[in-house]
Amino acid sequence: MISIVIVSFNTRELTRQCLDSIETHCPDAEVIVVDNGSGDGSAAMSREAFPRVMTIESETNLGFAGANNLGLVACRGEFVVLLNSDTVLEDDSLTRCADWLRTHPEDGAVSPRLVGIDGRPQRCLYRFPTLKAKLLDFLRRPTDVEPADGEGWLAGTALMIRREALESAGGRLDDRFFMYWEDADMSMRIRRAGWGLAALSGPHVIHHGGASGGGPDATRRADLHAWYVYGRHRWFAKNRPAPVAAFAWLLDMVEVPRKVLRGLIRPARRNEIVQARIQAIVLFRMLVGLSPPRPAARRIPALSLVTTHAT
Repeated sequence: MISIVIVSFNTRELTRQCLDSIETHCPDAEVIVVDNGSGDGSAAMSREAFPRVMTIESETNLGFAGANNLGLVACRGEFVVLLNSDTVLEDDSLTRCADWLRTHPEDGAVSPRLVGIDGRPQRCLYRFPTLKAKLLDFLRRPTDVEPADGEGWLAGTALMIRREALESAGGRLDDRFFMYWEDADMSMRIRRAGWGLAALSGPHVIHHGGASGGGPDATRRADLHAWYVYGRHRWFAKNRPAPVAAFAWLLDMVEVPRKVLRGLIRPARRNEIVQARIQAIVLFRMLVGLSPPRPAARRIPALSLVTTHAT
């Protein structure tokens, strides 16, 4: 059986479209919607319009990892899918992903192709971060960013994980990431447990992208950028030797004044000044064990010095 876990955060109508497509193209799946402290009636819509779906409500925003963990505890399937609420199935692609895992016992997780609503392909496979790649990026040297199967991590957008592989990797996402990089961490744990990862070229899923991020709202984007920077360095600290993680931190700190200068010299890149400020604040906070503030359910506050302790 396939179990599908969908985290919904103020994406009521997109979640409805996602659930409609599952009913059409994967009707036998166990579906669990975790409402992540939404303020738009997402949970009520899920319960009333899709009574077969298990709806779990969280009073607060637990982040992508924490909310998915609520669903992982409740699901029973042989194959578990982490599916973004802003995705749509067009055919039996999830069933074909499960068929792949059944016939490829060495693989612990797979991702279908991701296609934007504009028809353009989106990436689902990324190279694991290394100090060499980070240094080349710092020096503005081109790097090969498209890894072969088995060499990279799979995005959590439409990630199918074999139950056995999930359990061997700890059974849950690391919710200390809150959002961003938790999928890269899970991919690394699956790999270290001896399983392969595969990005499939046949099955596909339509993905809007950025729906839970609140669109172009400036303060929301600043908040998300803070968690991206934080997650990247937590990933290095957890999965690379301490000297490598420290040097990666130093490279990002040195990059701060460079971003400021680029923003001052080129008006079209003025947003880099904001990014540099956020980057500096996040990096300094990490030195004393602080993480960025967690977003509120409705309006996301601008990044401030009020933080929570990282655990």
